[in-house]
Amino acid sequence: MKLNRIAVSVIGVLAVLTQIQSQAIPTSFDIRDDIKGLEDTSGLPSYTPIPDPHADRSYVHFYNLAETSLFKKEHELHGLPPLPSLTQEEAYQEAARLTALLKKTVPNALTYSAERNKKWVQLAQDEMDRKGPPVKRAQLLIVVDRNPKVQELCFVLAFPKGQGEWKALGGGKVSTGNTGRKLYYITPTGVFYNTVERIGYRALGTKNKNGIRGNGIKGMRVWDFGWQWAEKGWLPNREKGQIRLEMHATDPDYLEQRLGKPASEGCVRLATKMNEFIDHNGIIDALYTQAAHKDKRFSSVLSKKIRFTPLAGDKLVVVDSSHSADSQRS
Repeated sequence: MKLNRIAVSVIGVLAVLTQIQSQAIPTSFDIRDDIKGLEDTSGLPSYTPIPDPHADRSYVHFYNLAETSLFKKEHELHGLPPLPSLTQEEAYQEAARLTALLKKTVPNALTYSAERNKKWVQLAQDEMDRKGPPVKRAQLLIVVDRNPKVQELCFVLAFPKGQGEWKALGGGKVSTGNTGRKLYYITPTGVFYNTVERIGYRALGTKNKNGIRGNGIKGMRVWDFGWQWAEKGWLPNREKGQIRLEMHATDPDYLEQRLGKPASEGCVRLATKMNEFIDHNGIIDALYTQAAHKDKRFSSVLSKKIRFTPLAGDKLVVVDSSHSADSQRS
């Protein structure tokens, strides 16, 4: 009798643990399985999270999924607000406001000459034309030039074809993947998405054994662009491996001063104030902000200080101007 009671107790504990595990919120999940009620996903195309490792560039293929649902009016059937849509004039006015705010709130923010602005726009358009989706509404792209001689980002205002002239707003220094150090990957070029298939997170501000806060001070936003193929910078043959591509702040005391040079293990490093500017304005949080109306897991990641810009997009575009006819710094 006593053994039977013990057995029943053990079974009961296992049942409770199983229930707790089944209710745990995943940190990475498939939108088709885990965001119940967010949208009808019947008839969706097959999803391929990891592109061909032998391709010249790596791309997340979520756009095929998004094109079927969130970017169409059917999202209204699922209780989601439509993505904001500005006229050309409204978009230019909002871009001017953000440009002034960038200069005011981000120390060492960069503004470019008219010639440099044209180069930024051309690099962004070329990369979007190669593998990116067609632009559906006026929105901002975060464009990062991984050229070792540049190592900068620029906010580029993009329009649907024939609806407006693309504009470069300005930006700042970054650090992308380094070469020559073991386990340091070269940041892949391509178009990468801040989508609702993954939940980003915020830095804890903890230090490693060298006293470095790898993701910056506590509370800094970390944008997760999923698993991507990247070249192994320490190998002469540039064999490819998978990295978790992220964009995040870096240690303000020791590593921020190195921005402007390749230094990361493959991610895109930002200055603290640049991280806050992108975060507080929701620059690439269009889909997160939309999904937050249905699922609090997304609102918990968004900044409590957010002033969501109607030009918010969802794309990080990584380019390499050293592959073009003339360099960005020319």
